[in-house]
Amino acid sequence: MKVPESSKSASKERENADYNYCIDTLKIDPEDIVSCHRAGAKKPDFCRPLIIKMAREKDVDFWTLSGRGYNTGCKSQSGECIYINKDLCKADREANFRVRKANVERKNKRVAEKKKEEEEKKKDE
Repeated sequence: MKVPESSKSASKERENADYNYCIDTLKIDPEDIVSCHRAGAKKPDFCRPLIIKMAREKDVDFWTLSGRGYNTGCKSQSGECIYINKDLCKADREANFRVRKANVERKNKRVAEKKKEEEEKKKDE
């Protein structure tokens, strides 16, 4: 998930920015959030995953649709959809990302083929 990362230097200010992002943009109830932080070390040109610790397992299930991933409807700066998923190891995260990306590509291909067929039908008429 490529959630925009605050450029502030103090870690506490970055944590507050991430917490506010969860509340304001993702519309997560503040009572559902125990804490949130970034995974890994800060690197230039790399957006670290945002880890959100939820208060109850019920909240986790709600926000992840029982593990299938929740499309927030928000887009990252690069235009990718932002999903909320259960915490997974790196290999599983990357596999899930590749599956979602392949699904989007298949969908785009079907739409393009359908559009091409419609254009051919118009030419034939």
